[in-house]
Amino acid sequence: MTRTILVTGATGNVGRHVVTGLLAAGVTVRALVRNPALAGLPVGVELVAGDLTDPASVAAASTGTDGTFLLWPFYPPDGAEKVVEQLTGHVVYLSASAVRDDQSAEQNGVWGTIEQLVRKAGLDWTFLRAGGFAANTLEWSEQTLRGDEVHLPYTEAGRSLIHERDIAEVAVRALLDRRVGETLTLTGPETLTQREQIRIIGEVIDRPLRVVEVSPEVARAHLVAQLGEEFAAEAMPYWASLVENPEGVETTVENVLGRPALTYREWVEDHADAFRPLTTTEVAERYVEAFRGGAMESAMTLLSPEMERIAPIEFGGDPTPLKGLNAIFENSVRLLDGHVIEKVDVQGPFLAGNQFAVRFIFGAGDLDLSDPGTTSKMSLYTVTNSRIVREEVFYFTLPDHPAP
Repeated sequence: MTRTILVTGATGNVGRHVVTGLLAAGVTVRALVRNPALAGLPVGVELVAGDLTDPASVAAASTGTDGTFLLWPFYPPDGAEKVVEQLTGHVVYLSASAVRDDQSAEQNGVWGTIEQLVRKAGLDWTFLRAGGFAANTLEWSEQTLRGDEVHLPYTEAGRSLIHERDIAEVAVRALLDRRVGETLTLTGPETLTQREQIRIIGEVIDRPLRVVEVSPEVARAHLVAQLGEEFAAEAMPYWASLVENPEGVETTVENVLGRPALTYREWVEDHADAFRPLTTTEVAERYVEAFRGGAMESAMTLLSPEMERIAPIEFGGDPTPLKGLNAIFENSVRLLDGHVIEKVDVQGPFLAGNQFAVRFIFGAGDLDLSDPGTTSKMSLYTVTNSRIVREEVFYFTLPDHPAP
């Protein structure tokens, strides 16, 4: 009998690899996503529209499942108890190596709280206490795209960063082998200071990078603006402690998978384009290729977080631009409400200086697959520092319900 596993965070760095690993093993995969049309997940994945913070959404997605890969990416863990109570079967929760069994759940932060809630719910569980994610160093890419300096605090802090593929493969093995009641601490195969990590990035992209240490006060203000006060309050003291007490190395990945954990250099080689300046032509070609292949995650990496989108017809003629990816994605959800995209024809790119244009023809219908129709538009993109910073949309065929 085929098992059905619910994957939360399925469109993220780890979740996408969990999805592909489970599919390869012949498992039925169900993914809880905010917008199925933008998920870009492989054919065969059961997509359930919903929000991880909404217990009703999680209950609907969990019905009939044998287990869950659980992420809780929110600070603080408010509302998590009602959500966890909706899960069924074996839960593999992606926790953090900072959790210690000799501390209370509150002392262990959001990760310890979620672990406690999973236990309290009476579920079978496996906790993956992962160390630092190599993917978190992508935050330096905006600096390497602009120049040869990387500014950061605690340059001598040592971390044993882990590749997201390793986390995902261990999660898949835990689900398939039902490693119930196990706590697995996951790290990379070596401890590197942040200075050493940046040196490796420079070597891979063939461009020496210079490290500039900034004060904890400046770094903390930046972190609060990005991720909030609570995250900064937990993260800053921990990073400071890693200067004198660097993270250690565990062999769990090798023990579970039967191969060495992937190195940080291997991770950088997999993500080199994120740190290497791209021409407008390269950005345009990769963006179009990603759309044609349904690789929405790859397309999203080419967008600036501060991107602007101008589409007056979608707002009753209002030319005010949407600012920021969150606002742009929320508008996409609104436009697609009650509809599903069945196919996309992409024409272009048509290049001119630091801009390129793409024509999209979307084949869409109602969620019950009735009332099929098409929407045709031309988008003009502006590229700055290897990222798309502006989109201007011109419709040939209007969407069904452009105005809010």
